[in-house]
This record gives sequence, structure tokens and C-alpha cells, in this order.
Amino acid sequence: MASIELGQSNLERGRNEAAYEIFMDLAQNDLNDDALYALTKMCWDGKLTAEQLEKFYEFQNASSSLGNGYALFNVGLMHEKGMGLIKQDYKIAVQYYEKAIKHEVMDAYCNLGSIYVLGTGMEQGVPRNVERGAELLAVGANEGSRQCAYTLGSLYGKGEFIAQDLKKAFYFLTLAALAKHDQAHRVLHIFQVTHKGDFTEQFEAAERQYWKIESMRRLYKCI
Repeated sequence: MASIELGQSNLERGRNEAAYEIFMDLAQNDLNDDALYALTKMCWDGKLTAEQLEKFYEFQNASSSLGNGYALFNVGLMHEKGMGLIKQDYKIAVQYYEKAIKHEVMDAYCNLGSIYVLGTGMEQGVPRNVERGAELLAVGANEGSRQCAYTLGSLYGKGEFIAQDLKKAFYFLTLAALAKHDQAHRVLHIFQVTHKGDFTEQFEAAERQYWKIESMRRLYKCI
């Protein structure tokens, strides 16, 4: 059994310590992207201890200095969420996310775009920038991030933080649903019941974009 599969097997069985050790070994020694992604998900899901988070942070911070895009994202994520011993700091998070998007890390587009649109970092000195946030989410969505598509579609549908635009809402929610975002399917169903307009053009555009993204996935690995 391949090491990455062994790590996943331990994780599925709740053996988080063993999974962490396997993934860290692969990430540090083999620069394995799948192991790095697995560690990020463990981090996000709260399956790492404070000590493990600290070691992961040190590893990622060292890697980010070498220009590793996903390492930059991970450091930003830890500062945004205030994980383990790392104090929440939106300013630092934004700095790392801005660097990560230059490496076209899709998750960074989503997190940074949301911070700018929602203004979640305002109390720590990060100004709300709705226009830039929506732009980042749109780029991420059209490049293959289903979370970006779902987030932006929901924002356009609600019209709370950005001006309501039902056509854009339908387009992005459809794009997310086609990419198998579970919540997008439910929200899109409610949307279609609530809004009776003709969204054929938006559906066709989303479908074209989805297949364009899928074609690119065959050439490049996309997390």
C-alpha cells in the first residue's frame, strides 16, 4: 500500500497521530502535494493538536519563504483562523493570501475574496473592498474553485454585501452545482422555486465554463 493511502487509511480509522506522521514525512521529504493537502484538511477539520499545528506552521512558513504557493495559503489560513498557538491576525493572513493568489492557489482566491467582501478583517485594520473581493471570487470560480462559485453565487443571490444580481447568482450557483458542491444544489433548487425568470443563457454559460475547467483538469492537477 502506498504511503499516502496508508495515511488516508489511518485517518479514516480515527488514528490521527499516525496519519499526521505519515503525511508530514511525505510532505517534508517527498514534497508530496497530496500529503500537504491532507494535512491542510486535517488542520481545517480540527484534527491536529496544538503541537502538531505548530510543527506544521513552522514547516509551511519555511516552505513559503521558497515561494511555495500552497504553503503561503496555509500560513495565511492559520493566521486567519487563529489555529493552535497562532494568534488570529487578518493583516498577516491577507498578506499571505495575496502572495498565494500569485501562484494561482484557488483556495486563496476564496478566502481572500470573502475577507474583502464581508469585511471580516475590518476590526484589525483590513478595509472592506467589495469590488476586489467579488473580482477574486469570480476569478477563482471561473478557474475551477467550486467554493468560490458557491460563495459568489450566494452573495449575488442575497444582495446583502454586494448588489443583488439574480443572473450572476444563477450562473455561479450552477457552476458550483455542476462541480458537485452539495450545498449549491440545495440553494439552487430554492433559487429556482423563488425566482421564476428565464436563466437559460446563464445555465448554458455555466455549462460551457464547467467543461472548459474539466478539460484543463485533464492537463493539470487542480486541488
